[in-house]
Amino acid sequence: METTTALFRRQWPAVVSGALLWLAAFGIGWWYAPTDPTGVSRAHQQPGWDLFSEILTRNLGVSAALFLGAVTLGVMTIPLTLVTGTIAGYHWGQGSQVLGTGEVVRHVLPHMPLELACLALAAAAGLVPLVRWARAGLGRRPVQEAGGPGRFGFRDACLLWGVSLAGLIVAAGVETWVST
Repeated sequence: METTTALFRRQWPAVVSGALLWLAAFGIGWWYAPTDPTGVSRAHQQPGWDLFSEILTRNLGVSAALFLGAVTLGVMTIPLTLVTGTIAGYHWGQGSQVLGTGEVVRHVLPHMPLELACLALAAAAGLVPLVRWARAGLGRRPVQEAGGPGRFGFRDACLLWGVSLAGLIVAAGVETWVST
């Protein structure tokens, strides 16, 4: 049985690339969020299974879109990462204007680090084939996947996405029952 540490050690270039790309887009969205919160309000939601499934469905949809870039050998992951990261950062910036930074931290800090890391990991999973191809083009010998040779790194991409999904389930639970 392979450990997650071995997976990250093997795919660190994709993980770093996905994290930097997603978090940079998040920062851009946050930076350019409007300073006038007119028309933005906070609707209080009651914790429960309906809210949990709504949050989980949204996060899994974003994660799946980022991961499915692996089907295009990672090419579609780049624009999807930029768009989803910018939108998430934009909403964070708007929330800061409406609620104030203190309230945003109280409502978002319990779940956001895990959620952001898992979405960045989903982006990394979608980038595995592209990063693997780019490293081979630079003369670097691709690291062999566990369980046999993989030409494009799809097995490792699926494993990274699985780790991302597990974390998003936990993050949705924390967002539902702790952050609300």
